[in-house]
Amino acid sequence: MTVRRSRTSMLIVVSLLVAFVGWSVLLLSWPALRALDERLVAPPLDPMSNQAQIAAAFALLTWPGLEYAALVGLAIWAYQRRLRSLTFALLLTVALGWASTDLIKWAVARPRPPDHLDVMTAWGYSYPSGHMVGVVASCIAVGAAFRVSRSSPRARLRWTIGATVLILAVAFDRWYLGAHHIGDIVGGALLGGFVATFALVACGVSVPIPHTAVVEIVRERREAAHPTSTADQKRCAVIYNPVKVTDWAVFRRHVEYELKTRGWARPLWLETTIDDPGRAQTAQAVAAGVDLVVGAGGDGTVRVICSGLAGTGIPFGVVPAGTSNLLARNLGIPRDEAAALRVAFDGADKAIDLVRLTADGGSEEHFAVMAGVGIDAVIMQDTNPDLKKTVGSAAYFVSAAKNANHPALHTSIRIDDRPVLRRKASVIVIGNVGLLPSGILLIPDAKPDDGLLDVLVASPRTVRDWVRLTAQVITRRERGDDQLDRLTGRRVEITVEPRDQYQLDGDTAGECATLVAEIEPGALTVRVPPIQRRSLTTADATELSTTELSETEESAPQPVRAST
Repeated sequence: MTVRRSRTSMLIVVSLLVAFVGWSVLLLSWPALRALDERLVAPPLDPMSNQAQIAAAFALLTWPGLEYAALVGLAIWAYQRRLRSLTFALLLTVALGWASTDLIKWAVARPRPPDHLDVMTAWGYSYPSGHMVGVVASCIAVGAAFRVSRSSPRARLRWTIGATVLILAVAFDRWYLGAHHIGDIVGGALLGGFVATFALVACGVSVPIPHTAVVEIVRERREAAHPTSTADQKRCAVIYNPVKVTDWAVFRRHVEYELKTRGWARPLWLETTIDDPGRAQTAQAVAAGVDLVVGAGGDGTVRVICSGLAGTGIPFGVVPAGTSNLLARNLGIPRDEAAALRVAFDGADKAIDLVRLTADGGSEEHFAVMAGVGIDAVIMQDTNPDLKKTVGSAAYFVSAAKNANHPALHTSIRIDDRPVLRRKASVIVIGNVGLLPSGILLIPDAKPDDGLLDVLVASPRTVRDWVRLTAQVITRRERGDDQLDRLTGRRVEITVEPRDQYQLDGDTAGECATLVAEIEPGALTVRVPPIQRRSLTTADATELSTTELSETEESAPQPVRAST
């Protein structure tokens, strides 16, 4: 189904390009057609007439600059809701629409009709009509946004009708003002259609097809008239952090769409709270015997769900909604919300390790990414949450600068039954995976399914040492530095003096003097992109985490009816 829709989108793009090129060649090189086009210009208008002033005002309101500004605003809206593919498609539509119109006008240099109304929206060359490029491209792009955000079929149908009326109104207005020949208007419409559809396909967003809304409305009525049994339907639990899910309505529509198209039962919605980041909610999902748990939140929410699902065999679909999204990055799960949901339902099941950890002999915790004691935990603790929400991972660098003088710790490290390693360490990290934000591989050889945990210990003494060790990690050119230790094993015991802060998957958990961590091989089943058929290293994840799966909003199968 995905391949067929991709081919349909590509066919639309190619058809519009061929139509625009063919129309341009005919109009500009065939004298008879050009002469006819010039004879069909609108009669001159009286600039002081009511009709002329209304038409001029409408032309100003539909000026392409305003339409492109609206698309930029829509792109910001999409980015805030983690619809990254749509965001890039909207911005590319603006860039291509504006640039291609100006370039072709300059190259063709066709003058406007001689008796056009002298208004500010009718200056420069005539072919193609910039207004038509802007309105057609904008209407298609907004239609794609309706589709991606899973708006109801009726809302999409209303938009399709309204957009068609708007396009026709702009076309008539440009002709009525004498600003363009009919050929300019047709060429602008074809170019606008090509620009928008090309941008959508290039960014992995399917082209909205008008009749699909009608088909879905008919299908909904048929299903309402013939309800199906839910006895044999699969069910999932959705555990979400309301602080991280920025648009609850869009997120819920996304989930319900994916469930409906696969014939699943209604989900179990479980919201985390300040007092409980997901423990009771995960336990409730496990007790309900669901077939899948979808978790939407930051690293803290994801870690708690992982801990609750350890050993249950219930697949976990991660929808990254935080700042760093470390587990998703390391497993190659898309950061686009719609694409991540598709992976949660259609991805491959992958068994990964978890690390069981106790601090000072207290209760057991699990983490899936990294734990650390010392300066990295202090940096997490002092990071301003408002600044993190605004600038993302860059907020950690601000906190790091504030804590640059954090004292090193007298550290004893014992891996399995090996001799104790003693260091005066500034950085002590236990990793199940090794990829950090910005593509930094802190532990390049770490694998989430190798049955081993990795320990990194950095013991710089001077500022120069810090610079050298940082450069080695970033460039991945380490040369046996005695101030940088990399250790692997199944169990590690770390003792520090004095006591200091420690963190689990980016969340500060308190102070401790002793950490004991032990690997639990294959304890968690996670849904990952189906392209992963082998053990995934953090180096592999560097590439995977920077690419989003294509066909974001129309990749799900057609609705499946449960057997009655």
